[in-house]
Amino acid sequence: MKKAFLLFIHLFFFTHVFCQSSNHLANGEFGIKNSINSFFKEEKLIWTSPLKIKKKDWNYILPAAAGLGIIYTIDQPVRRELTYFNNHQSLVNTVNKNITYLGDGAVNVGMSSLFVLNGLIFKNHKSIETGYLSSKAIVHAGIVVFVLKTITGRERPFYTDHQGRFHLFNRLEEGSAFHSFPSGHTITAFSMATVIAKEYRDKKWVGITSYGLASLVGISRIGLDKHWASDVFIGSILGYAIGNFTFNQHQSKLHLFPSATTSKASINLIKQF
Repeated sequence: MKKAFLLFIHLFFFTHVFCQSSNHLANGEFGIKNSINSFFKEEKLIWTSPLKIKKKDWNYILPAAAGLGIIYTIDQPVRRELTYFNNHQSLVNTVNKNITYLGDGAVNVGMSSLFVLNGLIFKNHKSIETGYLSSKAIVHAGIVVFVLKTITGRERPFYTDHQGRFHLFNRLEEGSAFHSFPSGHTITAFSMATVIAKEYRDKKWVGITSYGLASLVGISRIGLDKHWASDVFIGSILGYAIGNFTFNQHQSKLHLFPSATTSKASINLIKQF
């Protein structure tokens, strides 16, 4: 998580410095000050959201809670089958070991940086926006997952007798062995996948590919015996929610886009939804 946060700060500066060469970007949409302010405002909204639950929200919360409860009851058999498959099929083991890196926070922020760099080189605003928003979503996800892991203190599947017990606020000194719930790789992968899918929603294959890879990340975490199925399930739900939230927060803002021709200059005020 620390690596992801440091890379995210680097991305702010990276974006700010290179955006000075473009009037469109230098107006502050991706500037350091605006980025940091919007990030902390979004953090506040995330952590106060349970206090603002509306009646219609229960249409999503209740099915998710029911799904979590059902999957929790089959954690053991799912772990047994997927770890057996992983340990007895060399190709599956190789795929799992490689695909799981797509949920690593540092790797994801690196991919976000590539979106930004691609946008700057080819003057593609959507690419820059995708990198910028996905990096924010990744750090939001990292903070949420760190807090939840610390609070729940769930045993990882590989721990001693493989029971997956919860130790609320306990055994923090033993670190990662009690950081199973929820899956950090899964929440990170889904937060980035959601931003990408939303940005390129006109291309269905992008969303299918993004969510497909994120799902494989989650499955790999079970096969590698790092997480329970219920850890992965709630990680995917939270990752989608955070990615969707980050995207929607940005789309609801006003943006100033300057433009110029040989005969006149103008500023376009655009409200995105």
